[in-house]
Amino acid sequence: MLLLFPSPVPAVTQNFGVKIRQPVPIEEPLPALAVGERLTFDVFWMGIPVGIGTLEVKEKVDVRGRQAFHVVATAKTNDFLSAIYPVEDQVHSFIDAERFCSLEFRKTLKEGRYRADESIVYDYAAKKGFYESLHNNSKKEFDIGDCAHDILSVFYWFRLQPGVEVGKSLRSAVNSEEKNWDLEFKVLKRETKELRGGVVIETLQVEPKTRYKGILYDRGRAWVYFSVDKARQPVWITIKTPFGPVAGVLNTKGGEGPVAAPAAEAPSATSRI
Repeated sequence: MLLLFPSPVPAVTQNFGVKIRQPVPIEEPLPALAVGERLTFDVFWMGIPVGIGTLEVKEKVDVRGRQAFHVVATAKTNDFLSAIYPVEDQVHSFIDAERFCSLEFRKTLKEGRYRADESIVYDYAAKKGFYESLHNNSKKEFDIGDCAHDILSVFYWFRLQPGVEVGKSLRSAVNSEEKNWDLEFKVLKRETKELRGGVVIETLQVEPKTRYKGILYDRGRAWVYFSVDKARQPVWITIKTPFGPVAGVLNTKGGEGPVAAPAAEAPSATSRI
């Protein structure tokens, strides 16, 4: 899935163990998204570099009279994987700057021969969602509540939640396939990560759980490691899928390619959970 880059991990990270003598305090998050933030992830499948993913808070715009953050996620395979199964995905979320609900969601997917070009408009006055496919011209209406999250906005919603700590769960709902799905963010533990280049980041290991197969597989698990500072940035995103482990690792150099070829990680956090 574009949003959560699948599984265990490259040697671009190291596990320093559970014990931390002087733990860095978990800071309260920023009060709003930081316009201009652009995170680049090197994506690996079974230790092989396969592409690049990005998460960007592009701008603040007006959406039907509401101020909104325009957030964009992309995924693109490199030449190696493109020769077998090319992927070029782009997802847009327009998030209400005050209520932090999704106002509009768009996605354009090119995965192998599969194509999708879709949009959803959330109308809270009518309590309706309006789906449209620009690929086959189909349209649908469905009911929504007072606040709806798409698969991208709920990720940023979590980053802004105060009081996050180990052992705590935060719950929300995510709207996909014209339905609302319960979503739980379980904060499992703290872990220190060192990225290539000697960048050391203290993180919280979080497991998002939902029954919707389009977001997470029933046969797999996902983990996201967020920094404990106020930026609450995702540092390392993994999903353990039936097709093998894939990892998205933050590129602190900001480049458009892997900082180094990955290697298998020794019995990792995922194997101990």
